[in-house]
This record gives sequence, structure tokens and C-alpha cells, in this order.
Amino acid sequence: MRFSDWYPHYLEIISNLNLDMKKDILSSLLLSTLISNRSLDLNYLKKKLTNKKILVIGAGPSIEEPLIQTFIHDRSNFVIVSADGSTELCLQLDIIPDFVVTDLDGNIDSLLSANKSGSILLIHAHGDNIDKILKFVPKFRNFFGTTQVFPLQNVYNFGGFTDGDRCVFLADEFRSAEIWLVGMDFNSSIGYFSKRNVYNLKLKKKKLLIGKHLIEMLAKKSPSILFNVTTIEFNSVINGTIDYKLK
Repeated sequence: MRFSDWYPHYLEIISNLNLDMKKDILSSLLLSTLISNRSLDLNYLKKKLTNKKILVIGAGPSIEEPLIQTFIHDRSNFVIVSADGSTELCLQLDIIPDFVVTDLDGNIDSLLSANKSGSILLIHAHGDNIDKILKFVPKFRNFFGTTQVFPLQNVYNFGGFTDGDRCVFLADEFRSAEIWLVGMDFNSSIGYFSKRNVYNLKLKKKKLLIGKHLIEMLAKKSPSILFNVTTIEFNSVINGTIDYKLK
């Protein structure tokens, strides 16, 4: 997504959530400085994602279901993109995600382990994770930097706000053929693999609804075909996607 198309959505989000753009910019500049020339080339993303089938794994409670876990495990021919906390589940299933989209809010040990085992990280900068960027970015290798404000030479903005919807925007940016969504339970409770210590549940749910809105907005425009994998118990509707119900 072009930044000029994304920027109005960003302005609306920070207005609704009372976020500080200056802190977002500061975080991006810090990440850019820490990355320096360590970032991978964008051609790597193009090679890995363009015209491919992508499985985006969100951190919703449905990924705790055996039915969903079997579905994930059987998609070895897909490019796996995990959203932060869901990386922990992937490792439990002996799956190394191809990409991990993270603002470093999930289980750091899982992120480090996945990265060491070959996962490419897309580390996101925003105003609330400056301390984590300082502490943890030097520990990672093979990654890209991302931001939700103005893109920099080595920090990119593909669109998206939460880890889950940023996975989808990433796949769309590089024109993936199909984007399959699991664990995108926007209407459910906060899952075990999502943020463990939620001090403001109302804010967390508000952010999830923003993520849902962004995916629905993108689905209307994307050349990719989007599938939403659901079950009888977890059947969140995402408009613009094809419902794929497991039985």
C-alpha cells in the first residue's frame, strides 16, 4: 500500500486511540539507527511472497484448537507468516515460520528461537515499544524494520496496525496469490498466545477491531484471494474474505 493511501487511516487511528505520532517517529528513527545496514534486501520479500500461497497465523484463541493446529501443520507447502505471539505455537508444532511480524510484545524467547532457526523477522517500531527496541533488536539477525508512520531508507511501511493485520498487508504488498488467515478471532476473547498481561482489555479489543476493519478494507482492493479459516466454535466473520470452515 502506498504511504499516501495509508496515512489517512493512520491519522484516524491515532486520533481514536489518542496515540502520540512524535513517539512513533522517534521509535522509527531509533530502529533505523540500530538496524543501520543490517536489514535484508526487499528483493528477498518479493522472491518469497509474490504469487505464493501464504498462511497468516494470528494469535487468537482458535489456534489452541486441535482442528486448527492440524490445518496449520498440514500446510507445509505454504509460506508461513506468524503474528508475534503465535510464533510460540508454531515452535510447539515443530514449525519454523518463514516470517514473523512482531512489535516485540510476544514471548521474546520464542522470537529469538525462531529467528535463530531461520525465521525472518519484520520488527515494528511504534511509540510504546522504544524500550524493547533498544533492548532486543541487537539480539536479532536477518530482519526488516517496519513503521506505521513515514517510511525511512531502511524502515518500511507496508500498511497495517496490529501484528495480525500487518501480516496481511505484507502479503498484499508483494502480490501473494492467496492469503489464508487462521487465528483471526476478532470477536472472541484474548487468546493464550496473544499478549499475556493485558492491563487494558478495552483498549486491546479496540485495537483488534481496528485490525479487522483494516483487513476488510484491504480485502476489497487486494488482487490476492483472501480465505478466513473458521470452526464451529470460532467463526469470526471478516467481510471480503472467503469463509473456509473446518469440520
